Amino acid sequence: MSGVLIIKPLPIAATPTVTGTGAANLLTVDPNEAWIAPSAASLTIDIDMGAAVTVDSFYLGYTNADAAATWAIQRGITLGGGLVTIKPSGAMRASDSDGPRHHCFARLAAPATSRFFRLILSQAGGQPLYAGALILGVAFEKHREFGEGRTPIDTGTRQDLPGGGFGIGEGVVKAQFAFTFADLTIAERNALWSIKKDRGLSRPVLLVEDADLATGMNDAIHYGVFERFQAYERVNPAYTRWAGSVIEWV
Repeated sequence: MSGVLIIKPLPIAATPTVTGTGAANLLTVDPNEAWIAPSAASLTIDIDMGAAVTVDSFYLGYTNADAAATWAIQRGITLGGGLVTIKPSGAMRASDSDGPRHHCFARLAAPATSRFFRLILSQAGGQPLYAGALILGVAFEKHREFGEGRTPIDTGTRQDLPGGGFGIGEGVVKAQFAFTFADLTIAERNALWSIKKDRGLSRPVLLVEDADLATGMNDAIHYGVFERFQAYERVNPAYTRWAGSVIEWV
């Protein structure tokens, strides 16, 4: 069981090099703006960060990845050259994902430093792959306090009618995830403060409830925004308690 992971997206310097249409959509904040592959054939996404960065987390979100789809990750000396595998080929998404859109998340065994990275994708199904979000970053990890957790949010409306029925305005159901870190060290508090100060309540962030889940992983990955900020509380001279929540984008 891992702690909660919070990943601030690192800036990607240039539109990823990949065949298909809408590659620039991988860098927009709205995951409904998607890149679409030209076919179901295997392909690569080459990423230029602009300068060497250290990362340990990769996310390709809002995909139609087949249950048998695989991916591998490499770092390079140049764009598409001098490649070294940092994540061996494995399943892109959780096999028990309900869909219809699936999240693909990988955390490296050890951080990797490079300017250039490559994703090797094999859809293995009949439909061309699409994806609405691409994130590279370093995970802030902390185990949360028991209590709180995931809540479904229905954006639709319901009005009770005099005749006993309902007036319904259709929306979508999405998730909110609330957490409390009970014993943040000063260094951890400062790191989390830096993330919250950078993201605010309107810039995207990625939260993973537990990167080691054997089941239910797709629903435990949340691309969205911080829903609210609360003041942190000093527990004692060494530790801080801080609660927060993320609401996902669908």
